[in-house]
Amino acid sequence: MVPRIPPHSLLRLALPRQGPPSSLLTARHLRTTLPNTTKPISTSHHHRQQPRHPPAADPTTTLPAPSHNNTQPPPEPEKKQSILRRLLLPLTFTILGIAAGTSLRVLLVPPDPPAPGTEADAIATRLIHDLAAKLPVVQRLDAAAAATPEDWESWDAYDSLSAAHRGQHITAGALAGYRGVGGYQRVWWNKREGEVVSVVFFGTSTSGWPGVVHGGCLATILDESCGRVAFMEWGGRPGVTASLGLEYKAKTLTNAFYVITARVRREEELPETERGKRHYKCWVDATVKDAYKEQVNVVAEALFVGGQGKKGSGIVVGEGKVLGSHARF
Repeated sequence: MVPRIPPHSLLRLALPRQGPPSSLLTARHLRTTLPNTTKPISTSHHHRQQPRHPPAADPTTTLPAPSHNNTQPPPEPEKKQSILRRLLLPLTFTILGIAAGTSLRVLLVPPDPPAPGTEADAIATRLIHDLAAKLPVVQRLDAAAAATPEDWESWDAYDSLSAAHRGQHITAGALAGYRGVGGYQRVWWNKREGEVVSVVFFGTSTSGWPGVVHGGCLATILDESCGRVAFMEWGGRPGVTASLGLEYKAKTLTNAFYVITARVRREEELPETERGKRHYKCWVDATVKDAYKEQVNVVAEALFVGGQGKKGSGIVVGEGKVLGSHARF
């Protein structure tokens, strides 16, 4: 016996399956077009919930149009200040480094000074003379010489030397000009005290170590200064250096002014064996001081022989007579 199939079952198989209701289509469409603002549904076994149909979309609601303006907001003032702080520190150290490097280069490798006799040397020499005129020691010596001219004489060093002699002179020739000791060297002689004071500017070319005056240059200047006062003690008669001792107490810098004082030892300051010999032996004490701080840089003592001369010594030059201007070198 063939089983009978109910008519309504045949009709269900024959008819095509219909899609979901219009309400479901509307919900799915909304889920794909509207942003997801609902929280995700938990898939836990204990919290499974049946999906609910979302509410129908309100036809009057309009979605905001997407913004196409990509302009970023201006940076805040705090960010600007932070950037400036970060740049300020390296910039400061860079400027300090450049300044220190330039100063060190000028100290170790100074620019070449102008040659003597050039226009640049003449300009530099005038500038040094202007600076020297403002020194307190120069103003004090000039005032003393003006007040008591009978006790003082003053002159520029080497002015009394002839052109031929000057060319063969170590300080007036080789060390001439602003770069040597010719930029400024003024001499004051105190006749009453038997003292010679010189204010000297040591140029760049007098250095042994960069920026420091050579010890040999200091010895030369001190030898000349002691010789001046000894020759004046002998009435302008010349002599020679028998001994010269120096003690360097502090470094003497180039491009600076220094005061050299030379004084003949008095008779009572000499030992018994040396007294009564001043007519041909002259002991001299000298110092080099900073023109501003009056710090003692060099101490020297020298012995000169000559003057009227000692019988049979062979020291006397030109029968003991020379022009008085020779001592004013």
